[in-house]
Amino acid sequence: MSMKTLLAIILGTLITSHASAKPAVFCSLYHSKPVIAVATAHSKNDKNRHCTVSCMLALKCNDNEVMLVGMLKEFKDVFGPGDADAEDMEANALGISLAAKGAARNNQQCLKQCDLYYR
Repeated sequence: MSMKTLLAIILGTLITSHASAKPAVFCSLYHSKPVIAVATAHSKNDKNRHCTVSCMLALKCNDNEVMLVGMLKEFKDVFGPGDADAEDMEANALGISLAAKGAARNNQQCLKQCDLYYR
């Protein structure tokens, strides 16, 4: 299977995702730039950034889509200049769970909760 085919399948899944009432079509991509800026300004710790970005996105978007976007980012790192890391996916999952279980109900709480795990 070619890289283009794999990416087309992943993007098709992203577009058709409808597991919750939150908007699912590219919601995470739409909100990612300002969320990444906040996380980057807040912490130099990579895992903290992953946790925070995922938490903040999960407040706005479908949890499955947020996880998929995190996976795409790591997939990009495998073939690009970044460093792919399974622990990044664990930090993403933690951030999503913080929002899903209500431990973080706004961006500030995402920052504080992720600080508890990653300094």
